[in-house]
Amino acid sequence: MYELPSHLEVREGADINLYNQILIPLYGADIRDSVVQYGLSLAETYDAALHVLYIQDEERTEVESDQVTKQEEWDAAAVIEPVVDQAHSLGLNVIPAVDSGHSPGVIREYAEENDIDLLVHQKPTQTRLARILRRDVSSHIIQNISLPVLTIPDMDPSDPVGELSTSQFTDILVPTDGYDEASVAFKHGLQIAKRYDATLHGLFIISEQSYSSRPGFTWEEVTDSWEQRGTRLLEDITEKAATLDVPVRTTLRFGQPQQEILKYTEVTDIDLVTMGTRGLTGIRRLLQGSVAAQVIEEADYPVLTINRRTAELKKHPYTFLRKTNQNRKSRLY
Repeated sequence: MYELPSHLEVREGADINLYNQILIPLYGADIRDSVVQYGLSLAETYDAALHVLYIQDEERTEVESDQVTKQEEWDAAAVIEPVVDQAHSLGLNVIPAVDSGHSPGVIREYAEENDIDLLVHQKPTQTRLARILRRDVSSHIIQNISLPVLTIPDMDPSDPVGELSTSQFTDILVPTDGYDEASVAFKHGLQIAKRYDATLHGLFIISEQSYSSRPGFTWEEVTDSWEQRGTRLLEDITEKAATLDVPVRTTLRFGQPQQEILKYTEVTDIDLVTMGTRGLTGIRRLLQGSVAAQVIEEADYPVLTINRRTAELKKHPYTFLRKTNQNRKSRLY
C-alpha cells in the first residue's frame, strides 16, 4: 500500500525567481487579451523574457502558393506586433516567433529548445459536445508538457488584470494531497505568494475515494487516518509559509475534490489556484477527466497545473531537465 507523505519538501529561504523564460502561444486570430495581459504581468514581475509564439493553421500551410504565404505573414504580424509593442512599452525582453503544425507538438519542441519555465495558455471556449471531442489538445498540453502550465479563462475586459499591478494575485489556493505533483505545485504557489505579497490558502480534502485506498478498514478508521495525514500536511504548509513570511490559512474538508475546491474559491475570492494533476487515460478521461481538468473547465480564474512528468523531472524545486532538440527550430518573426 502506498504511504502518503506527511510533509512537503521545499527549499527554504529568500524569494526565488521562478520564471526566467515565459511562453505565450497564440493561435490564429482567436487571441484573448486576458492571456496576453497575464503573460505580460508575470514577465514584468519576474523580469523574465517573454516568448510570443504564433502557431499557423496546419491545413493552410500545406497550400504552397506565394499568395497564401504572404497572407500568413500578414496574419502573423497582425497578431504578434501588438503584443510585442506592449512588451516593449514595459521594458520587457520579448522574443517573437512563428511556427506551424499540431499545437501540442509545436509548443513542446519550442519549450524544450528555449528552456521555457512557464507556459501561459488560454482556456478553450467550446460547446459541450465540442469540448468532449476536442479538449484533448488543451488536456494534452496540461498533462504531457514538462513545465508548469497557467491556464487563463476568458475574462471581463474591465477586470483590473489589465492594470498589470504587482498585487494582481492576492489569494492563492493550493489544494494538496501529498503526492509529488501537489508538492511541486505547493512550492510554486508559495513562491508566487511571496512575490505578490499574497495570502496562501492550503486545502486538504478527504473524499469517498479515500476509503477505497484502505480495504479492510472501517470508514471511521480510514477517515481518522486521512484526517491525521491532512492535518500534518496542512501544519507543514503553515510552517513552510512562515519561513518566507507568507500569510497562510489552512482548511480540511470532506467531499468531492473538484466540488470542494470550487466552493472554497467562491467564498474566499481566490484569484489563482496552483495544483498537481495526475492524468487519466482512455474512456475515463473522455467522460470524467482529472480533478484539475474539471476545475479548469469551471473556473473563472487562472489555474497553474503541475503534471507528473514535470514533478518527476525535478531534481531541484526550480530546475527543469529538458532534452535538447537541434533538428527543428521555429523561425523568428
